[in-house]
Order: sequence, then structure tokens, then C-alpha cells
Amino acid sequence: MQANIETTALPPSEALPTERKPRHARSLTWWLLLLVVWTLSGVYTARLLKRGWVAYDEGTFGQCAERVLDGQLPHRDFDDPYTGGLSYLNAIAFSALGTNSASPRIVLFLFFLGFVPAVYAIASRFASPLGAGTATLLAVVWSVPNYTAAVPSWYNLFFAVFGTAAVLRFIESGRRRWLFVAGLCGGVSFLFKISGIYFIASVLLLLIFREVCTPHQVPSGKPGSRIYNIFLKALSVVFIVGPFIIIRRNLSAVAMLEFMLPVVALVILCLWRDSRREAGPPGQRFVSLFRALLPFAAGVALPVSLFLVPYLRSGSLWAFFNGVFLMSIRRLDFAARRPAELRLIRVVATLTLAGLLTRAIAVRAPITWSKRVPLLVGLGFLFLASARFPLVYQFAWGPLTLLIPLAVLAGSILLAMARVTKGLSVVRQQQIMLLLSVAALCGLIQVPFSVANYFCYAAPFLVLALLALLSIREGASRFVLGALAVFYIAFAVFRSTPTFLAFMGNRYLRDQQIHQLTIVRAGGLRVYPSEGEEYDRLIPVVLDHAGGSRFVYCAPDCPEVAFLAGLRNPTRTLFDFLDQPAEHTQRALQAIGSHPVNVIAILSEPPFSNPMSADLHAALREQFPEYTQIGRFEVRWRR
Repeated sequence: MQANIETTALPPSEALPTERKPRHARSLTWWLLLLVVWTLSGVYTARLLKRGWVAYDEGTFGQCAERVLDGQLPHRDFDDPYTGGLSYLNAIAFSALGTNSASPRIVLFLFFLGFVPAVYAIASRFASPLGAGTATLLAVVWSVPNYTAAVPSWYNLFFAVFGTAAVLRFIESGRRRWLFVAGLCGGVSFLFKISGIYFIASVLLLLIFREVCTPHQVPSGKPGSRIYNIFLKALSVVFIVGPFIIIRRNLSAVAMLEFMLPVVALVILCLWRDSRREAGPPGQRFVSLFRALLPFAAGVALPVSLFLVPYLRSGSLWAFFNGVFLMSIRRLDFAARRPAELRLIRVVATLTLAGLLTRAIAVRAPITWSKRVPLLVGLGFLFLASARFPLVYQFAWGPLTLLIPLAVLAGSILLAMARVTKGLSVVRQQQIMLLLSVAALCGLIQVPFSVANYFCYAAPFLVLALLALLSIREGASRFVLGALAVFYIAFAVFRSTPTFLAFMGNRYLRDQQIHQLTIVRAGGLRVYPSEGEEYDRLIPVVLDHAGGSRFVYCAPDCPEVAFLAGLRNPTRTLFDFLDQPAEHTQRALQAIGSHPVNVIAILSEPPFSNPMSADLHAALREQFPEYTQIGRFEVRWRR
């Protein structure tokens, strides 16, 4: 029997001993460093707030928000690509700040300003104020500044951080109201995007681990908890099968390593810890788990239930279910990218970085300058050369996504070792488990679109998980850790962020988002000159030929045209691949015929859907015989 797991002197789960934060956590230094980090983060991000766009993202957010302002209901009246909460928030932004692409970004920035101190508060539980501040800056520069559009994945990140902070308060205090708050965060996150479920699942995994760590009074001669063991194994199967279903469409060895390994490792950890403890009566174990689970579930259910009221009143609950869940399956089919291949340079880079982190943790004596100087020179060379040589850039970028599974695997192994956990309180073990769970499950946000910028939606949890692991052993080399943190802060600011989305993770490019769009509804966004000139020409032509009509048909996959022109889309579809392929042509022509459409725009190179079908194109040419070509767009209008 492992003493640190089964010590019967420990109180029950509802009264676990708390670890008070160090005195410096509430000191003047703590608050001053928070103010400095918050100010630096805010100023840096504000400078980039209007930089860069993905045109169809801006069009999607704009059209959905305007349809909500027109009284339409997401999924019932139009195909919202997300759950629907973002459309309502952007509608509020338009009402308060004006109908343009900058307004949702300003609202995003306000949430970001709350995200920064939440990260700092979490980090300060595992490090000094200086260490927490450095970790927060590292989390910030690898997050929102890389793509400041108001995409729902940022809100998934924000509310997962807020929820994690609430769960940490529950672990420390035992007050279940904090679980209710965490549940509220999970429910609101889901309303922005279905991937909010990942945070909900991570808290459930933490609560399972917490129950496994909770001792129970076992009457002598009573049988063990066989029923609960069956229940626990059934949950374990769900946790393993769920991620596999998500990644199966872009299945590869790298996908299994990045996304399956961390979840499997945590599930095995729970089963292992359960097997090493004395089994309690099943009634006690179920009560222990559900006393924590119920307030969390109630918190999740509250915002979701309120959101569903209009659907229940209008008898359109199925439309919500179909749009949120079944449409997601279609998106998985069309908008999927496999993770980067595990090339030799990436393997070497990952082993090098992992070795440095391991060395920093395992060091027994201060590192001499004879070893510090080569490290500083190597990092300096890597930083300078990464601007010129793509392979060097990839050497620095390549290990980042692999660090999540490696960190979770290392943490799982450490929490399974009795000689490690005997030096950790149950509270500290749960804190570490929470951050490992959130990093592992919220890392699934990178599926199925496994491109470099999607790592940024999970990067802060990697930083916090690593910080939690480093706290297991006191005396880690601050010099090595500080040097690596400073390097990756500088690399994000001067190498990764300027490169923007298309080449991020591949090679460095100078910031080319220098063309400020002249279109009023663009809100002054700065984009690539070629794109900016294309849309600055396109939108006036569309408006000139609209002939007083409020409608324009734009397809495939170019919702930004209607939004930037201030016109309405006559169909319910923003992306053609979300529409049923059967009779798509007939539905499009019927929508055009039932609205006063005088002008259309056809995109020749859609990002997701197939090019426009020949029969639809032919019918549109007949109805709209006049045309001009503007970049990738064929603009047609009636005589």
C-alpha cells in the first residue's frame, strides 16, 4: 500500500488539506509584476490588433452577427459554422462599436486583458512572481498576437484558462462553488465552439483522478469496489475512443503521438493509481465523485440551457443539434490537415530541447559559466540564423507541438512513481494533474486542422503544464530555464509572429501585412498588398452593379464579399461544402430568384469547397451575362 495515496489519517475528499499560496503571492512584488506583465501584454497585442486577416473568417463573423441582428437564429435560419455564441457576441460588438471587422477584435482584446492575469494567477502557484511573470509573457506571445481575429478558438482558450483557475481554487479550498464557476466557463466555451467540450472533459478526468487519490474508510472483511472499477474502466474507454474518433480522419503516426499518447497516458495513470490503493465501498466512491461532478455539470448546463430556450420555443432544437454536431462531421471531412511529418530535424530538435529541460530539472549543482556560455552562444546563433535559414527556423519551431505529449507523458510517469509523489501533497498532485489534463485535451483543438497557428490556441497550457512539472523538484536551474524562456519569447515576437499564418512553422518572413483596406466595413485592417488591392477594387464594383438591391450572391466560400459590401446573402449557406450536395444548384438558383439579386461574385479558388459546378455556373452566366474579372473573382451582373 502506497502511504501517500492510502494514508487513512487524511480527511475525506470534501475536506482535503489545502496548500496556501506563498506569502509573496499577495505581496507588493506580486502585484507590481502582474501590472508590468499585464501592461506589456496589452501594449504588444494592441499594436497587432488590426494586423492580418483570413478573408473568409472576417466574412463569416460579420455575416453571422448581422443575421443575428436581423432576428435570425443560428442553425435554424442560417448555417453558423460554430455553436452560435460568437455570433451573438459579435452582434453586441457591432451594436456598440459599429459594424466593421475591427469591432469583434476590440471585444476579443477586452477578454484578452482578463486572460493575462488569469494565466499569471495560475503560474504563481508553481513559481515565484518573476517566474510566473516570465511564463505569462511566454504564454501571451505564443497566443493572440499571432492572429488577432476574433476566432472562437481564442474564446475556448480564455474560458478554459478561467475555468482552470476556478478548479485550482476548488482543489485548494474544497469549496464546490468553484466547480460550478468552472462549469459555467466550460458551458460558455462550448457555446462559442464545440471544442469547448475538451475543457469539460479535462475537468472530468481531474475529478476521476481526485477520487482515486481520496482515501475511504474500508470496513474489515468487506469486498472491494468491483462495481466502481467497472465504471472507471468504462470511462477510460470513453476517454480513449473519443479522441481516436476525432483524429481518425487525418490518422497518422504523428497524430497518434501528438494527440492520442497524452490522453492514453493520463488514463493509464488513473487506472494505475486506482490499482495501487485499497478499494473502498462503491457507494462511498460514487458519492465522492458525484459530489464534485454535480456542481460542475450544473455549471455547464446553465448557460447551454439558457441558450437553447429560443430553439425550444420555436420547435427547432433539432436544427441546433444538426448544425452543431452533425455539421461538425462534415467540417472534419473538408477542413482537415495532417500534422507535420516527423522529419529527422524535428526529432533532433525535440530531443535537444527535451534534454535541456531535463538537464535543468536534474541539475544538482549550479551550472558553471563554462557551460552557460555555450548555451547562450547556441541560442543566440539559433535566433540570428533562423531569420535566414528555413532549416534553422524549423529547428526552433519543430519541437513545440511535440512538447505537449512529452510533457504529459513525463508528468504521468512522475505521478505514478511512489518515490516522487511521497514528497507531494495530494493537493499538489491534483494541481499538476489538472494542468496536464487541460494541456492534453485542449491540445485537441489542433485537430483536424493541424497547421502551425492552431498550436497557438493550446500553447499557454503547454507553458503552464511545463511550469507545474518543474515545480515537482526544487532547485531546477533558473539560468537554463530563463535562457530558454527568453529565447522563445524573442523567437515568437521577432520570428514567428511577423511570418503570419501561411508560412508560420516553416520559414521566417518579414511582416508583410502593410496594406490598410480602404473599405469602410474592413475597419482599417492591415493585410497583404495583393489581397488588399483585390478587395479594394472588388467591393466598389459589386456595389456599383447592385442597383439598389440589398442582396448579392457570392460563392463558393467567400462570405466576406457580402459583408464588406454591406449586402445580404440570399442563401442560408456561407460555405458550399456545408450544404447538402444533392440539388445544391436548384437551391442556389431558387434563392437568387426569390430575392432581388442584380450582381454575383464567383471565387475561382475556394479554400475548402470544390469550384462552382458547371451547371450552376452556366445558369448564372445566362442570368448575369455582363462580367469583369477582378483577381480571383468573376463579377457578373444583369444587363
